[in-house]
Amino acid sequence: MSGRATRQDADPVLRRTRQRRRAVAGQGAEIIDSEGRRWLDASSSVFVAILGANPPGVAERIMASMRQLQFSYSGQFGSAEEDELAAALIRRAPAGFGKVWLTTSGSAANESAVKLARQYHLARGKPGKTAVICRWHSYHGSTIGAMSLSGSGPRRRPYQPYLLDMPHVPPPDCYRCPWGQDESGCDLACAEAFEAEILNRGADNVSAVLVEPVAGAPLGALVAPHGYLSRIREICDRHDVLMIVDEVVSGLGRTGSWLVIDQDGVAPDMITLAKGLGGGYTPIGALLLHDRIAGALDRAGTSFNHGDSFTGHRIMAAAGAAVVDFIEKERLVERVRENGPRLHALLAPLEQHPIVGKLRGRGYLYGVELVADKLTRQPFAREAQVSERVAAAAARNGVLFQTGNAAANGRDGDTVMIAPPYVTTDAQLSEIVSVLGRALDDVNAEIRSAA
Repeated sequence: MSGRATRQDADPVLRRTRQRRRAVAGQGAEIIDSEGRRWLDASSSVFVAILGANPPGVAERIMASMRQLQFSYSGQFGSAEEDELAAALIRRAPAGFGKVWLTTSGSAANESAVKLARQYHLARGKPGKTAVICRWHSYHGSTIGAMSLSGSGPRRRPYQPYLLDMPHVPPPDCYRCPWGQDESGCDLACAEAFEAEILNRGADNVSAVLVEPVAGAPLGALVAPHGYLSRIREICDRHDVLMIVDEVVSGLGRTGSWLVIDQDGVAPDMITLAKGLGGGYTPIGALLLHDRIAGALDRAGTSFNHGDSFTGHRIMAAAGAAVVDFIEKERLVERVRENGPRLHALLAPLEQHPIVGKLRGRGYLYGVELVADKLTRQPFAREAQVSERVAAAAARNGVLFQTGNAAANGRDGDTVMIAPPYVTTDAQLSEIVSVLGRALDDVNAEIRSAA
């Protein structure tokens, strides 16, 4: 008798959760499961399905490329699809950006940025510049390199022995300012922390700074205070340190402009994108670089010493080009910019809820931070899993939310994200907020009854 499992209910998939729902179809902001139930996707399926399900014409464009040729190795051939997507991204990038490197994920895009920064400094005869300064509670990816860059405590702790020594500074969290300041009297100590770390390490040992202009789930759509990115740009210029901006979650129109940095008027040295770039049709990431970076490699007579089998994959490039074109034709960035204030107005009353400490965000990217005590801002203990309970209560009413944790101190703190597809209707936006409010009520009642 073989040692193989014989139970008919044995699950051959190593799953990331215990739920066994199976998605089989979808339309717009709704996903349909194998039992015919319709789910309203309030977080664009972890910020990926920005066009919703089955946007017209997108799959057909991707299939046309696939029927022509499914794969060609980018170490031997380029492709029209790769050229088209790169050109489309450059047209929407800040002035001076002229090159794009296509990857298979946001993790790969951020690792590529760090490796390219290293090669840039080598090309200029500065081999000691290796450290990349990041922020605590950030998330830049799941690979060992990207996790070393990330500051998310729950994700780091199991793999701490494998992580690289990358310095981290506190995030620009005005709700929990480590310097005891408030926005009315802020002197941007959160930005100055980067300079302090550069001086501590020695500028000759620091390669780059990596920041999210609007954070993802761990920090609940944390928006940096006005002037924060500009100050970091000045600090980087002063110390010959590259500025890398991670717009994996916030880019591609999510906050009402193509990139968040467009709103702040800041031009970094590199920008990373992923998530919605492929609309969920295929994994994809992109690294956009300023001409000064590519120019340094050209002058040194070298190319980027990096890549894997699927770098620049023609089908993922076709997906990216189709998604960008759909966003443009349907004026979805403008739609998010116009509807963002309405979403904020719907969400604003939730800030008065007994377990909501802070609402923050822009456009179609919002987060609510949940607290045990509104006056002291004390977070719930992680063991209580309050954000997960809120999401479960909302799911019982057919709405799916993405949650985050450890926002308060690297361990405790709960956030719930609101990041609907750009095609979500006004009625669906109202339903999302209504269901979230009821879920908060349900969990608050559970907490009070157990006290």
